[in-house]
Amino acid sequence: MNKTFVRYILPIVLPILIVLMWIYLTEKEVIAAYLIPSPIVVIDTFIQFLGDGTLLDDTWTSVSRMLQGYFLAVVTGLIFGIIMGLFARIDQFFAGVFNAVRVIPPLAWIPIIILWFGIGEASKVIIIFKGAFFPILLNTIQGIEGVPKGYLEVSKLMGVSKRKGLFQVILPAALPSIFVGLRLGLGTAWMAVVAAELIASESGLGFRITQGRELSQPDVMVIGMVMIGLIGVSMDALIKLIQKRVLSWQPGIKS
Repeated sequence: MNKTFVRYILPIVLPILIVLMWIYLTEKEVIAAYLIPSPIVVIDTFIQFLGDGTLLDDTWTSVSRMLQGYFLAVVTGLIFGIIMGLFARIDQFFAGVFNAVRVIPPLAWIPIIILWFGIGEASKVIIIFKGAFFPILLNTIQGIEGVPKGYLEVSKLMGVSKRKGLFQVILPAALPSIFVGLRLGLGTAWMAVVAAELIASESGLGFRITQGRELSQPDVMVIGMVMIGLIGVSMDALIKLIQKRVLSWQPGIKS
């Protein structure tokens, strides 16, 4: 019973309290309706958007953009991370430029990327890629460099080739750190796509929030924000599930 409460009931206690407080504040008119709409208004708008396809179209647009940029970031981040983790000279060659680019936040890149690539899909994918690339890169490097030397020495004594050592020793040992990078990169990619849509877009959840602000429709803004939160939590839960399955041999993984 205690495990059931902690796993299924406890996580929803705070959301329920927030919703109850929201209902109380709007029913008692403590906060003006033009600042925070009532749950009934939000639900009505949600049903309307769901019925006419607006919500599904916006959601799919944002998710598809994020997946494109995230996939590119995963591929390049893992490749560069493995190579830079294995070879110190290559790490030193790229480290200076990568660190300089990394510390510039994605929002600062948006104006110049839009100047170069316009407000089309390419600019959004590049912004998402930039946001997701560095968490994946850095955690992959850290995972590769953090492989215990004892593992490598034992593999050499057993006559394991360098190629097999990479796939059978180094990468499995680095997977926990790599998964941390994948989770961080996914969260950053999702935030980046919303930021790009807020500034320059004609579709997506970020665009819908901006439109709601311009038209003084707080219910539309709330729906967009709630959807962004729900999708973000769902994607993080999915990658945690994959991590749990892949790293089932590791005792530190929570069940």
